[in-house]
Amino acid sequence: MAFSPDGRLLAGAGGDGTVRTWDPATRQLVGVLAAETGPGSYVNAVAFSRYGTLLASADGDGTVKLWNPATGQASGAFPGLNGVAFSPDGKLLATGEAGGTVRLWDLATRQFSGAPLPGVTNGTVSGVAFSPDGKLLVTADTDGTVRLWQMPLFADPYAALCADVGPPAKAEWTHYAPGEPQPSVCR
Repeated sequence: MAFSPDGRLLAGAGGDGTVRTWDPATRQLVGVLAAETGPGSYVNAVAFSRYGTLLASADGDGTVKLWNPATGQASGAFPGLNGVAFSPDGKLLATGEAGGTVRLWDLATRQFSGAPLPGVTNGTVSGVAFSPDGKLLVTADTDGTVRLWQMPLFADPYAALCADVGPPAKAEWTHYAPGEPQPSVCR
């Protein structure tokens, strides 16, 4: 279950493969989003974006679907199964996957943002959440492990590296990252 940021909508993940939305003030059903259909369909988690303009559902079919909660229309999908969370700035979507992997997605480009976070050996990421300042991501695994991740290392690894050790000289960059353009953040 998740409240929209303005508190005017409540979304719930359904064991029947749907996401239902309610008006908490009137307790009336507002809509039903068909996230997944068929036998054994279910939705694991839901999350609203920073301004409530997107609703994400982590579906049992291995995808995270994005919805416009005002219209009920789907607006994209990503791999992901159990966990889903929007970053506080609204730029990233974290998805938890079977096999323990967490991926960060740039919502503007719909592409990976940085490297996947390494997962557990034999588990599934059952939940993800960002800290209010967006600097940490917490993951919960089905093996009972909870991990805290420093977001700059994954969202922008070059900037994090350059901030820690300083920008490399052009010759160093060319030696250690041949063929890769040196990012402006490291200059």
